[in-house]
Amino acid sequence: MDYNNLIALLNKLAQEFLLLDSRELDIPTAGKFLNFLEDITEEAKKQKAPPIRNCAAGLSQILENIILDTIRDKEGAAAVFEEGLHLMQTIADSYKNTGEYKGSIIEFQEKVSGIAGIGGLTGQKPMPPALEALPDSQTAAELEPSIQIQDESLTRDFIAEGLEYIEEIEINILNLENEPENKDYINAIFRPFHSIKGVASFLNLETIRSLAHNLESLLDKARNAEIDVTPAMIDVVLDGADALKTLIGQLRDVLEGKKPEKTDLEISALEARIHKVEQGFDSGAGAKKIGEILVDEGVISQDKLEDTLSKQKAPDKKIGQTLIEQGVVKPKQVSQALRKQVDQVTDLTTIRVDTEKLDDLIDMVGELVITQSMISQALKQQVNIDKRLVRDISQFFRITSSLQRVSTSLRMIPIKQTFQRMSRLVRDLAKNAGKIVSVEMVGEDTEIDRNMVDEIYNPLVHMIRNSVDHGLETPEERIRAGKPERGLITLKAYHRGGNIVIEISDDGRGLDKQKILNKAVRNGLVHADESFSDQEVYRMIFLPGLSTAEKVTDVSGRGVGMDVVKRAVEKLRGKIEIESAVGDGTTFITRFPLTLAIIDGMIVKVGQESYILPTNSIRQALRPPRESYNCVVGKGETINAMGQLMPLIRMYDILNIEPEHKNPWEAIAVIVDGETGSRCLMVDKIIGKAEVVVKSLGEGLKNIRGLAGGAILGNGRIGLIIDTEGLFELAEERVFQNQ
Repeated sequence: MDYNNLIALLNKLAQEFLLLDSRELDIPTAGKFLNFLEDITEEAKKQKAPPIRNCAAGLSQILENIILDTIRDKEGAAAVFEEGLHLMQTIADSYKNTGEYKGSIIEFQEKVSGIAGIGGLTGQKPMPPALEALPDSQTAAELEPSIQIQDESLTRDFIAEGLEYIEEIEINILNLENEPENKDYINAIFRPFHSIKGVASFLNLETIRSLAHNLESLLDKARNAEIDVTPAMIDVVLDGADALKTLIGQLRDVLEGKKPEKTDLEISALEARIHKVEQGFDSGAGAKKIGEILVDEGVISQDKLEDTLSKQKAPDKKIGQTLIEQGVVKPKQVSQALRKQVDQVTDLTTIRVDTEKLDDLIDMVGELVITQSMISQALKQQVNIDKRLVRDISQFFRITSSLQRVSTSLRMIPIKQTFQRMSRLVRDLAKNAGKIVSVEMVGEDTEIDRNMVDEIYNPLVHMIRNSVDHGLETPEERIRAGKPERGLITLKAYHRGGNIVIEISDDGRGLDKQKILNKAVRNGLVHADESFSDQEVYRMIFLPGLSTAEKVTDVSGRGVGMDVVKRAVEKLRGKIEIESAVGDGTTFITRFPLTLAIIDGMIVKVGQESYILPTNSIRQALRPPRESYNCVVGKGETINAMGQLMPLIRMYDILNIEPEHKNPWEAIAVIVDGETGSRCLMVDKIIGKAEVVVKSLGEGLKNIRGLAGGAILGNGRIGLIIDTEGLFELAEERVFQNQ
């Protein structure tokens, strides 16, 4: 189980609670907290953490009674609420570390009952039966001529969960290919197929049930060591997952009243391949389909394809491999055909919407949210308010928040799908290059603008190709260098300020600075007598026509790839950096602005101006005592916080603003994490926390360091979003200049 998302939600709620002006929970705040608790309850349900769900139910009861004005002791309710937050965080940490919670929440439930005047809170709605308990059916079936919906609600849940299961399968099957002996990966793939089979059987979806059952049986033999995990098995499981995705897409079409699109799925042929692999025979993966794609693309003629098939000596060999060996097609063309197979499945379950319409919708919702904030501020200033009006407004707030999340999500999608496509690409490229490569994904749930996904795909592909072809050594070279024969490529994504940061790392040979410099001199791009820093030499690989490859391959070597990467990144107003060490590998770090991303921000005041600090980088806010302040000549100012000395950054000094407080012990110090460590940002006041829509600052301000974007605040004014890394750099430059 992955409890990180649950812990993140709990931390957000705790941080929101700490930012209250007083310990009294007012009605607008109660409505906002109910939204948090709904998300926490859903995540706890996913992670099978009943104690957290029960605690969340108790906190919801407190909030609902506050909204109904049936709780007189608001301060006492706030204290119990805070205790419940800490308890849920403790339980979540216990689940993450040990997989269970051995404590009791009875005492907390009794406190909730006392403060809210309600009965016990342990009574929950009955959980649905475990998927594993559903009956199996042993019969196979062909594709039904029509799909009958047995239970619409359960079918909708099955569609959503089924597609999530398939994503989980795709990730773990690639991990299994890298570690064929790892039983944990086999079990991680087996369970989703078993769950899909169980619900499909319950809903009488015989084709889906039969295919999932056959794949499950294949994996069961693998985990019982009756058969080995072979490339053929990996291929057939991937094809099976793609087929299930298509079948579930057809089911969704039926549920939405559409006519399912016709596909070239051959379930009988796929199940025959599964049985063949199950019996220990190697099996070709979809020869006809790959051939048809190559013919449709004009790569080969139908006559040439049939001639190649007739001369194929080994009937079990893949058609793509045969075509490559006979010189009919190039590996790159076969790789593109394989990706097109995946795209065919994906296209069936998506529709295209004009992004301008989505932008207009999000802008209007943004205006609605601003109006909501204004109403909320006005309510806090009222003494006598009609209770029914307050209840209605609270409901309006909850609907507005939900509308904001839904409308924004229309443009935001997790980068997971892009990373998975990269994993498939690495797998194909590594096989063609004779290398053994694992792929590790970090932060695949990080959300990115839907338009940006298409724009960044090509630059990512070029960087992946260079990492596989140039960066990683062959297994023999790695063994001679004292490395494991299996190379590693890491894909990492995260939000930093108002940016999406994507890192592609390999543990290969690293960049040879002298080799790059020599090639640049030979090409007349630089002069031999010039001196360059490491970063300047690394950036030469982005110059047109510069490639240090020993030979030109189908993957890379013509000196055009990294030039394309640089242009594509700059087109998105992003920037790219390189970190490399000879023998240890190379990391490409790309940063793109999030023009339409929702981020959680803490609104702070410096002088008369408001700024937004991204909460994902904030560790703590405090008013430091006078004795914790230190000033070292030539080194700058520090604050002793959290048991360590941290550099103090006076925001008013960098932003050229007249502050309310110049003494650190009179101001607020916000401890912020960065890539190079933590810093204390000195601000005058903390206003509160808000979800804001990031807006671009435009061409004129896009290159100002320290600023990541702007947002419209609840009072209708503009707040600038701080880029903490840029602010750190500016502060360090000032310290250096003063030395």
